[in-house]
Amino acid sequence: MSSNAAEIILKTVRENNMISYGDRIVTGVSGGADSMCLLHFLVSHAESFSAKIIAAHVNHNLRGDEAVRDQKLVEKYCASLGIKCEVLSADINSISEKTGESCEECGRRIRYEFFEKLCGKNGKIATAHTLSDSAETVIFNAVRGTGLKGLTGIPKSRENIIRPLIGITRSQVEEYCKENSIIYVTDSTNLQNEYNRNKIRNIAVPVFREINSSFEYSIKRLSDIAADYLNLADSLASEVLEKAAVKNGIGYNCSYLKKCDKTVLRHCIIKVLTEAGCSSYEERHIRLLQSMVTEKYGVLELPKGFICSTSQGILRAYKKSNENTQNNILFSKKDSEFIINNQKIIVQYLTRQRFDEIANINKLLLKNAVDCDIIRCETQLRVRADGDRFRPRGRGVTKTLRKLFNEAKIPAEKRNEILLIANGNQVIWLDGFGVSQEASVKDGTKEVVLISKKDL
Repeated sequence: MSSNAAEIILKTVRENNMISYGDRIVTGVSGGADSMCLLHFLVSHAESFSAKIIAAHVNHNLRGDEAVRDQKLVEKYCASLGIKCEVLSADINSISEKTGESCEECGRRIRYEFFEKLCGKNGKIATAHTLSDSAETVIFNAVRGTGLKGLTGIPKSRENIIRPLIGITRSQVEEYCKENSIIYVTDSTNLQNEYNRNKIRNIAVPVFREINSSFEYSIKRLSDIAADYLNLADSLASEVLEKAAVKNGIGYNCSYLKKCDKTVLRHCIIKVLTEAGCSSYEERHIRLLQSMVTEKYGVLELPKGFICSTSQGILRAYKKSNENTQNNILFSKKDSEFIINNQKIIVQYLTRQRFDEIANINKLLLKNAVDCDIIRCETQLRVRADGDRFRPRGRGVTKTLRKLFNEAKIPAEKRNEILLIANGNQVIWLDGFGVSQEASVKDGTKEVVLISKKDL
């Protein structure tokens, strides 16, 4: 069985392009069967890939003498293989108390931070997740209540993380270790049923195996089908969002979204949340947002400071700013960078000749080009204030910012984050709207101030 396991691992690596010639691979090694099997396989095939293998072990200091035993075993085995073993000792209990994380969350974060540090900019991280782990994850997600994403199990790779053992079961891993005389340890906490995942592994899985001895492969087929449907739904959602996107703004028209199939709408909402960086949503949040899109507009607060809004019939998701609004940032007549509300404003002063040269290449620069003569000693970078008025370039009409924002359907909760440059209440540049008529570059302009923005 071990030779078959080795063939499956190698096939998984090659079919998914996990390892490239000359890769630096940091391998997480706990001392358990899975990670020792992974390390043995990678070292055995390192020469064929011209890969550099580095073992990384984290002692979480949670299991006393047992943790010391694991560390010594890993160090000894690495020495026998002739590879470098990097060890991190971390007091997870103490760290988690300070951060408010659970021990499990804290341990995982510490491990991956250590792995990332070791692998450097272009390195890869190999973890020993198996097909059995993926099946248990699917069961765990299903019991808690999940969508298609939760049924896809553990991905074969993600960014710079690869999982070469994802195609073999735990029993195949143990047989591989036996036939290759690999000594490993068993974490005693894995045998305790205090954790939900251990209950699945130690109680539910044996029952499933009585029903179907190859149940992991049956769940894999389910995961593959779920992944196919998820990819289809995501593709359809992308097409819908492209058509529903608000012109010259941020967000998506609910009037268009409510016409699509409810399953596609669900995936549209998930994609909008994902784009905003929000991943800590639950099924109930998705259902509420579906209702907000189709029936009643509103604002929903999500975990970790995220907001999803359908105000004014526009679906938007964003993270609340925890910073206080800064005012009275005065301009100086030189190239500068200003940071306000997690946004960086870059100011460049250009001669008219230099500006004309680059404007001929990129006409869009005119939108954010300000005549230098309008910059005064009192000119400020700030957010809106009572009495602010703006006359958009080429529009021939002056409007209050409130009226302008209403017309652009900018939600009330986002308006105090929009940056502007003003002389008193005369707004000469407004983020997203560009330069005012008064401040625009004219025939007589001798020096130009070019404004650009980057989100931090």
